[in-house]
Amino acid sequence: MRTLLSCATVILAAVCVAQADVSVVVPATTDIWLAGQPNGASVAGYFGTDFAPANSPIAINVTAGSIIRFSASDGAPVSVDGTCFDTAADAGVCYADEFGFSAGDANGISLAHVPAGALVGVFVAAGGPSGPTPLALDFSTSGIGTAFTSLSPALDQLFFIGDGWTGTATGSGSQQLFTAPAGAGTLYLAVSDSVGSSVGNSGYINADVQMPEPGAVPLLASQLGGGLLVLFALRRRLAK
Repeated sequence: MRTLLSCATVILAAVCVAQADVSVVVPATTDIWLAGQPNGASVAGYFGTDFAPANSPIAINVTAGSIIRFSASDGAPVSVDGTCFDTAADAGVCYADEFGFSAGDANGISLAHVPAGALVGVFVAAGGPSGPTPLALDFSTSGIGTAFTSLSPALDQLFFIGDGWTGTATGSGSQQLFTAPAGAGTLYLAVSDSVGSSVGNSGYINADVQMPEPGAVPLLASQLGGGLLVLFALRRRLAK
């Protein structure tokens, strides 16, 4: 994990927050409906059964209310059927919407209208999925779409991440902002497929996750030794 210092100028003061930069590899054999499930748990669907921990999604600790950014790309082309391959984290070349390939939600995690083979996530409380299963979000062209600028999913509500940017080309447009809901303790990442169908999938997605470090607080430039204030003063002098 790398720690970065993210700074922004607000009126005449510089505000900085420590950022945790976590890089993970998300295999196509991960099943998002195993989020928060113990070893030995399983989830079954039309095309098979997935088990924890072999098919468990990637877990990252988060702080409720934090704003998270992603930058993702296919490390190896992803296939959910062994014949068609997606080469971008947004996916959608092979199956534009995998919603209809599942009988229903599972293990307290909602379904979602998302392309198969894309990077997806879900925020879960520290104790695992809780409460009624939330509604399925629709990321098709007739719904939210995939070019949204910000998203605030509920606990246990599956959501699309893709490459984490608004543009259609990988890493193009602006970086999308995802807000962790109240009660969130863990972010789970997986490659989208229908419930219980991840066994036999191939490929993986490389994801860079950027979020505030736990307990990080804003720092004024005056708390950083005045270095930024000197820089601002120098810029003003050069502009005259």
